[in-house]
Amino acid sequence: MFGILIVLLFLGALGITALLRATIGKHAATGPVELSAYPTLEEGAKGTYVETLQTRLNLWNVQPRLSVDGDFGPLTLGSVEAFAIAKDLPIDGIVGRKTWKALLAAPPAHPRAITVSVEVAAEMQTLLNEGRGDTANGYFEATSSTLVAAAAGDYNSEFYNLGELLVMDGLGNTIIDLGREMNGAWYEWSEHRAPPSEPDAYILAWRQIVTTMRSVPGQDFKFLWTAYMTDESVAESWPGSAYVDYIGTDIFDWYGGPDGTYPHTASGALDHAAKWQQILTTEPGGLNWTAAFSAATGKPIIIPEWGLDFHTFGGQDDPQFITNMMAWMRAHDAIGLYWEGSHVTPAPTASGPLLVNQGASAQDNTPGEVNALGALMGGRVQYAGVYLPDDQWFSGDIDQPVLVPWEGAGYQLVLSVPIVPNPPSIKSYSGPPQPGNKPYQLANYPDAVAALRKGAGR
Repeated sequence: MFGILIVLLFLGALGITALLRATIGKHAATGPVELSAYPTLEEGAKGTYVETLQTRLNLWNVQPRLSVDGDFGPLTLGSVEAFAIAKDLPIDGIVGRKTWKALLAAPPAHPRAITVSVEVAAEMQTLLNEGRGDTANGYFEATSSTLVAAAAGDYNSEFYNLGELLVMDGLGNTIIDLGREMNGAWYEWSEHRAPPSEPDAYILAWRQIVTTMRSVPGQDFKFLWTAYMTDESVAESWPGSAYVDYIGTDIFDWYGGPDGTYPHTASGALDHAAKWQQILTTEPGGLNWTAAFSAATGKPIIIPEWGLDFHTFGGQDDPQFITNMMAWMRAHDAIGLYWEGSHVTPAPTASGPLLVNQGASAQDNTPGEVNALGALMGGRVQYAGVYLPDDQWFSGDIDQPVLVPWEGAGYQLVLSVPIVPNPPSIKSYSGPPQPGNKPYQLANYPDAVAALRKGAGR
């Protein structure tokens, strides 16, 4: 009787909800019935189950200890990933059935510390917030109603159908370059076109799309997150490590001087050295920033577009730029796709040694052009950058002419996919035009070709 009275008093003091929470937090769950009650959690989740997650991570001595606040933020994400490493679980930042099972098991009396790199978490936040953020004057452009709809999942069926089409075409291992250059303001899916009331609309849309496409039977898609080299923060466009397989940036030898010009020396010559320093140091999207972000996230790098530029605001024939880019990509084990659109004469076949991590991109790319760039570089490139139309939703009639030539072509596809279509007022830029608006031919610049060959190890 005395024991029952104590229990009743305890229930009255704590309340049933608090008692249950304490029980969940401190004791192991057993059996499939109990495990099935725990929802899948990821960054951004809130509530009592996140409190349980944080409590269990603390009990497993994941350091530093978490505040049990019910908010699955970057610090909780770091703890989840550290626990996953220690327990040989998938390091995707998602707390699913396997992670719950490991967390809810009884820890030893004095569990060995599992340490989160606080420095890495802090570095991530610093890198994400480099540049002008959403509190800056003029950050937001006119709101895109389609981006808002994508964030709500209204177009998930469009992306599921695209995934099915890719699998049907034998392209189920495609790398999807989704919603590229989102920190610029020029595309409909730009982070700047989110409503001020929902500044993370791009993030929400990305997560909807990736989750949907990963649910397609037979797929093995990988997702590339491509920022642009500018002074606009990417804090409202990073969807989280669980939704990204590669990170990247686009680099062309252009702009950088006053009033949209190329940098010049005091004597009026093109200042290639100054431009290269800009390419290295611009935050976000510069090469130093990209290397640091890759290290902080653990994601490998793809440069899906890079190349010379022959505008009046371009660096013209600049073989040192090619040498520098190739050396940087080699040093960082990065994949690079040179922009070859209309700059090579198509070749019917590819031959020679495989040029690992090398590729070719173009707005209207063809296997013949990719073959030709490989021949100029002294072998066969590994990757082909291809673009679905940016101005309309996906369909077999529209997309099959783009995709079919790559079936069995022997290249790993890096496919640029818009998050939402651009309206007629937004034109998809198709790469740098050339002197006199005529396409330059790489073969006419032997010093540039020699730099490409040397960089590719030929």
